[in-house]
Amino acid sequence: MKLNQEIHYKEVQRPNQVWIWAIVIGIAILMWIGFFRQVVMGIPFGSQPGSDMEVIMLWIIFGIAFPIVMLGWLRLITEVRDDGVYVRFVPFHLTPRVFFYKNITRYESLNYRPLRRFGGWGIRWNFSGEKTYSISGKHGVLLEVNGERVLIGSRAPERLVEVMDRVSRNDNK
Repeated sequence: MKLNQEIHYKEVQRPNQVWIWAIVIGIAILMWIGFFRQVVMGIPFGSQPGSDMEVIMLWIIFGIAFPIVMLGWLRLITEVRDDGVYVRFVPFHLTPRVFFYKNITRYESLNYRPLRRFGGWGIRWNFSGEKTYSISGKHGVLLEVNGERVLIGSRAPERLVEVMDRVSRNDNK
């Protein structure tokens, strides 16, 4: 891996499905209501209320941290550089996962069904041994790397393949 490589293509994706936002915000609102009722007003929250400390911990995790992570930090960054394709799923990857051109035997743009093929979006594996990095949509680029199949979700898979073609040809010269 060379230092100071040129980034030939960069795509940053964030969750854009309304239903994800609704679920995250709904959970956060429920936690805020529970915190306010039980801790601030002293009215037990729920039919089997937990202790105030349990409510505070759930409020911190699901009322504050979870929405910040899901709606503020969560993103999929895909970069095409001189030596390969770099994928980073923030905040789960501290450093990018690198797929070097020398290890990629084949790649193609494709449309797929995330729920059927992988059970949804995110970092996932299926029973066929495929792995995916996806955040939304049904388009991506399928790489065969060292005998493994890795699907990278993309909003512009044709462009990603086009840049990979150009850069990998230059890398092999």
